[in-house]
Amino acid sequence: MSAHSKDSAEVIEFMTLFARLKDWSDNEPESLPKLADADEGVKNLCISLCWAAHTLTMNERRRRELFAAPVDPKFRDAWRDYEDRFTKPLATIFLADLIPELGNAEPQSISKAELNWDNANHDGAQQAGAIESAIEFAHEQANQDWRNFPEEFRESIDDARAAWERLKHDAGFDLQGVFRRRELVPFVLIPPHVAAKYGNAEPLSMLKNLQQAHDAFVFGTPFAALALMRSIMEALLRDHYWAEGLDLDERVNQASKRLPRGANAAALHRLRKLANAILHLNSEKDEGLSKIEPLALEKQIVSLLLVLRALIEGAPQWRTR
Repeated sequence: MSAHSKDSAEVIEFMTLFARLKDWSDNEPESLPKLADADEGVKNLCISLCWAAHTLTMNERRRRELFAAPVDPKFRDAWRDYEDRFTKPLATIFLADLIPELGNAEPQSISKAELNWDNANHDGAQQAGAIESAIEFAHEQANQDWRNFPEEFRESIDDARAAWERLKHDAGFDLQGVFRRRELVPFVLIPPHVAAKYGNAEPLSMLKNLQQAHDAFVFGTPFAALALMRSIMEALLRDHYWAEGLDLDERVNQASKRLPRGANAAALHRLRKLANAILHLNSEKDEGLSKIEPLALEKQIVSLLLVLRALIEGAPQWRTR
């Protein structure tokens, strides 16, 4: 997304639609479901904004180089405001239009994090199922219509299917989980002054670590992800929050008054303790890791990735005392 300039068609469309919706709703997203129900124009605007945001999100996930590109602060602030306050009511409007029978359903008291996880899990199941179906279809066709296929082709289909089964069962590869976690990874809009300090060509840069932390999480190695996340946090505190101290504990406390709202000291200590338990291999101080179920740990890492994103995006440009 950040590779788009502030004048790109996708960004202009999002910013225009979002500004219009904030004006029409008096910047009160909670009022949107009732407004959309009463006014077709508001509903159409909400749906158009959902599609514009979806287009930008898809562009984020397709282009890894966007991690290193600086983003216009106005767009970053608007996008985060959209994510924080508007996505849930807009999702309600979008789904009610897509599935009208949901319109009279009682609203569920589900948190935004749980809603995001459920949606990502559903999408992951659909995508993984589509790939499974394609593999099985190819296998069935090659064996049912064997007269129409060369023997070498049928053997290659059988080999591919067997390799896929080994990957799933022997290596424990969870395709649905990969798709789910890929959707859950929060995209980071790097501020220009942070991007200027870290290029993405250096093999040990902070941005490379961020990409690999995301990859480790997506492909199911949460401990590796946490270790890299801790390293990134320490580098940010040292280089952008000017935190001093003998260890990371002291640095977090020393920078506490300069931290952004989404990355307060308590959240950073939570990341520090979880990562320390892994790095130090100390069963007596595992911070409850041994008792955390895999899916609960996945959700906790998502929350910590959001903390890390807030720490990166909220890095102050000038040193203050």
